Amino acid sequence: MRVLGKGRAGAMPDGELRARVAGASQTLVDVGTGDGRFVRAFARAHPDDLVIGIDALAEPLEAAARKSPANALFFRASVETLPPELRGIADVVTIVLPWGRLLEGIVLGERDVVDGIAALARSSARVEITLNGEIWADALPARFEHLPLPTPDHVRDVVAPAFAAAGIDLQPAAWLTADEARAVESTWARKLRHDRAHPRFLYVVGTAR
Repeated sequence: MRVLGKGRAGAMPDGELRARVAGASQTLVDVGTGDGRFVRAFARAHPDDLVIGIDALAEPLEAAARKSPANALFFRASVETLPPELRGIADVVTIVLPWGRLLEGIVLGERDVVDGIAALARSSARVEITLNGEIWADALPARFEHLPLPTPDHVRDVVAPAFAAAGIDLQPAAWLTADEARAVESTWARKLRHDRAHPRFLYVVGTAR
């Protein structure tokens, strides 16, 4: 399993990840982490935690790893086909403004994506998802034209049942306030804050059974 972290890039020896998890106060896994801004910020604020970012693209992860603190790791992995080492390790799973296949899978409640997210979580893990409703306010990219706008009602009717079937119980979703939206730690959120006084971000939290 290829890992990127402070001063390292390569295969992780058998057992090392589990040892890092065992020695941490908690383990947070950020799915679709992109350039790792959220992971780096959280790791610096919580030095006793292990913070892991996973993404299907390697290039942004390499840049993220060079700037990361020692308690942050990055793995190139698809949530649909997780390495076995990542299964069941997370006390917290975060997904911040997902894109591409991850966004589609969440909004449509597709089994391979939802099951992959659930597979990361240990029992009683917290799962936090922040969706970017601004995509639908602008010119929707052609690849997302089939996606309905994720609203609290859509999460209740489509997303929550799919997550419940995978073992994660979601609470009712809600639009973030302007202050809450401004506090979202990601490069994409930062860009949107320059253009909009109140980006429309939909937030939902759940618990793994």
